[in-house]
Amino acid sequence: MAATDLGACEWFVWDLRRSNLIDRGQLDQVVGEYLKKHSRAEPPQLAEHLVGQGILTQFQADRILQGKTQGLVLGPYTLSDSIGTGSMGTVYKAMSKTDNKWYAVKVLPRRSMWNVRLARRQVRQFEQFTHPQVVPFVDVGTSGGLHYLSWPLIEGENMDAVIQREGKFSPEIAALYALQTAQGLHACHQHSIFHGLLKPSNMMLGPDGQIHILDLGIGALLAENEGESLVDTMSTANTLTSGLDCSSPESIMEPTNRTAFGDQYSLGCVLYYFLSGRYPFPDGSAVEKMMAHQYKQPTSIKELVPGMPDALAGVVERLMQKKPEDRYGSCEEIVEALRPFASQAPPPAKRPTAKTAGGKGGADNGAKAPPEAAVNIRGQLKAGAGGSGGKAAPTREPAPAPREAAKAGRGGLRDSLGTGVAAKGAPAPPPKRELPPEPEDDDEEIEDSAEDEEEEEEEEGQEEGRFGTVVIIIGAILVCGVAFYLAMQFFGKKPF
Repeated sequence: MAATDLGACEWFVWDLRRSNLIDRGQLDQVVGEYLKKHSRAEPPQLAEHLVGQGILTQFQADRILQGKTQGLVLGPYTLSDSIGTGSMGTVYKAMSKTDNKWYAVKVLPRRSMWNVRLARRQVRQFEQFTHPQVVPFVDVGTSGGLHYLSWPLIEGENMDAVIQREGKFSPEIAALYALQTAQGLHACHQHSIFHGLLKPSNMMLGPDGQIHILDLGIGALLAENEGESLVDTMSTANTLTSGLDCSSPESIMEPTNRTAFGDQYSLGCVLYYFLSGRYPFPDGSAVEKMMAHQYKQPTSIKELVPGMPDALAGVVERLMQKKPEDRYGSCEEIVEALRPFASQAPPPAKRPTAKTAGGKGGADNGAKAPPEAAVNIRGQLKAGAGGSGGKAAPTREPAPAPREAAKAGRGGLRDSLGTGVAAKGAPAPPPKRELPPEPEDDDEEIEDSAEDEEEEEEEEGQEEGRFGTVVIIIGAILVCGVAFYLAMQFFGKKPF
């Protein structure tokens, strides 16, 4: 279709072709038929038509209207919606071209291909077994300037959101959910897979009343040596900070120390939360929570839940012992300890499908730690341990008058794309825009982007180097602070 036939929709159709969302032949046919009937159509009207025909999702249409054409197709995955944002990155609902199944895809800034090869070792571990409570880490890859991680998409609602809405669980229900989690962890531990970041927001309650453990594999990626980690320093610090409420004493001081015993401690904190509706150490700064997990005892669960069975309270207390050797020998023992209480729970009722795995209840509940906290926690952990390129895009004016005018006349797309709604027929016709020659071949675009990707990697490395210097300085200061605290803890008056 000639550019002169597209009218005001010229830039929108060009961007849509660049996105690789739709086959070129199908796109030209659908757009041609629509513009024959609506020759004066604006881009928002064409976008709304494509959404109504099921050719685009609302999310995809919004992104194209905003000029964000890159990153909608990552490897075999076509992103269809955003389902959450957290400290590591944004999670999307995506369809795989390989098997036509839905996946939760987490997108991260790219570091290097070597990191991806290391991360794929985790994927291979999950190929050895399946378990109904385990959502396996199935793929990792790179596309343009992005890394992506994927898990099968699970319908449901994260346990943190359930507690916030419904309140604490009865002892029987809490024991049932903890038992299911312990069964899934036991299957993982038998294959040397440790979670390392277990918390309520990483546990999905499905419509069938079954618990599904999310974000398995993330802990291993964070635990790699800093030079090898797939995840950048700031994202690592943010993720570890957001998980402090359920972190084990040994993993707080050494994040690479991921063990079955550490998962047990985290499960104890989760069970404490299920029973009481609060975390063991709910108050205080990140440093205070770190120290509390190592030296303080939480408020007795019996005080918070007076009527609960003594034996169930004993399970919670044993799981949360400071020394790993004082906990259970394996998660299989935990299952047997919880079974008498879980067997008294009523059959799970069908629940509405509220959210999907990896949404606000994904890796970090959508709560991103502030930058200062992220820098601090990275220093504290160390102290305790010892758009791709392609052809040129259409020229975009500094003041996006053409798009704003189009947005004003738009009927049903999201308000986030523009401010205000003009009267019917009010928008002024957009000025003529200069467009470069259309791309002739997608393969040529991919080849042309290689040099740009290399330049992006160099820039990212320089930026991380500058950030690393700041982390080292602040970390050194925090080393002194922690050392002073420990000295006061053992030789002087205790701060708390």
